[in-house]
Amino acid sequence: MSLNWREIELITSELPFVGSSLQSVVQHDFHSLSWFFYHPSLGRWTLYTELGTPYSRLHMETHPVAVQQMGKTAKLQRFIQFCRANLEGSQVVSVEQVPFDRLLTLHLDNHGRKLHLYFRFYSGPGANIIITDEQDIILDLLYRRPKRDEKSGALLMPPEAKEDDGGKFIVRERKESSFNRQIEEEYGQASNTQTLEELVLKISRKRDRELQSLEATANSHKRMMLESGKFSHFKKMGDLLSANAHLLKQKGTSLEVDDWESGEKLLIPLDPKLQPTQQIAHYYERYQKAKGSFENARTEYDKAMLELEGTRQKYERLLTPSANDKNDIRALKRELGTETVDKVTKVNSPGLTIQSGQYTLLVGRNAKENDELLRHWAKGNDYWMHTRDCPGGYVFIKFLKNKSVPLEVLLDAANLALVFSKAKHQGKADLYYTQVKHLRKPKGGKMGLVLPTQEKNLSVVLDDSRLARLLLEDDDA
Repeated sequence: MSLNWREIELITSELPFVGSSLQSVVQHDFHSLSWFFYHPSLGRWTLYTELGTPYSRLHMETHPVAVQQMGKTAKLQRFIQFCRANLEGSQVVSVEQVPFDRLLTLHLDNHGRKLHLYFRFYSGPGANIIITDEQDIILDLLYRRPKRDEKSGALLMPPEAKEDDGGKFIVRERKESSFNRQIEEEYGQASNTQTLEELVLKISRKRDRELQSLEATANSHKRMMLESGKFSHFKKMGDLLSANAHLLKQKGTSLEVDDWESGEKLLIPLDPKLQPTQQIAHYYERYQKAKGSFENARTEYDKAMLELEGTRQKYERLLTPSANDKNDIRALKRELGTETVDKVTKVNSPGLTIQSGQYTLLVGRNAKENDELLRHWAKGNDYWMHTRDCPGGYVFIKFLKNKSVPLEVLLDAANLALVFSKAKHQGKADLYYTQVKHLRKPKGGKMGLVLPTQEKNLSVVLDDSRLARLLLEDDDA
């Protein structure tokens, strides 16, 4: 609950405003600031103000306020810069509270320049901090509200006179000799409780998103293991063809042989385009390829399961309350801070621009977009990904300094490359990726055609839920 006018009046009476000089101002977030004063007799003291929240208040600050990582915003930068340039060094000449109102005014003298600093501890859009000149022309304000004609250059209109409430508003029960200290303790605890609840909710949502994504990754690798897990079948076909090589004929489409395991006849499909001797090698190649895909999928599946379990344990530790709420709040804020680090601004590139965690993916959907992205948007350290032996779009993963591309981002890029390729209807594909600086353009090659070197391989099964998330986010951006 916000302070009423009587409580503001009592707090103000305890504060040594008159004669104090404003030394500096710190803005913690969009609603709260600390004002650092110096009084010739009492020394340094700090005023804390918070407006526009359920805990709007002012009081002397005895406990340091942690600066929240709110990110750089025009609102925060603009107001604090104005205060530092125009208010610091000012002396408080007088302090005035409008009768029966939550409007407090500090009259300042900045080396002969008269300024008024208004604090409106109202609820809703009325809350504000406004700085005016001697004629009450607004110089700057915390919240710009053009619909109320509260903007730089406008005349600040005086508030309507209020009548005595007849004792409706009273000062809460006193618990300490200093009402300032009492308010600081009461509101600090209440604010911490609300902050902790909000942070727990945000972290829980973040946990659910991460676990869902990791489970989808693990399931994708599991499906690939099932798809490629029958690699021994190809070896058996190759062995049977090798044992019956004398029966192979030119342009044959199949060969019936005796299955030494079942004792029955087995019909082996053949490729009529291949020579008889190539039929055997073809099955052994399919065996090696499927075996490699299986082993790669199994390795990545094991990694994904380890990461999934590690993530579960991390959030279990984070969300298990300790005996110290302040430590819990700091830990949760640190975890949430990782969501906004290195956030990349979306660019208007050809094709699609999609965000995958901290990484930006540029997606070409045809030869023209591929070529445009390659020529004008991709840099040497960016990663390029494409379906192997199949026409399709290029996906570029924009480089982030001192960071290696995580598996989740590679899988996002791979699914996008697959869905914008001719292999889309097969539901799976082999892809390769390398840095752009390892691509070379063949002489006289078609538009967008490149030859990769130092490439790495990746097999992927189309993940509809992953694609829905990526493409939906792009639509909403």
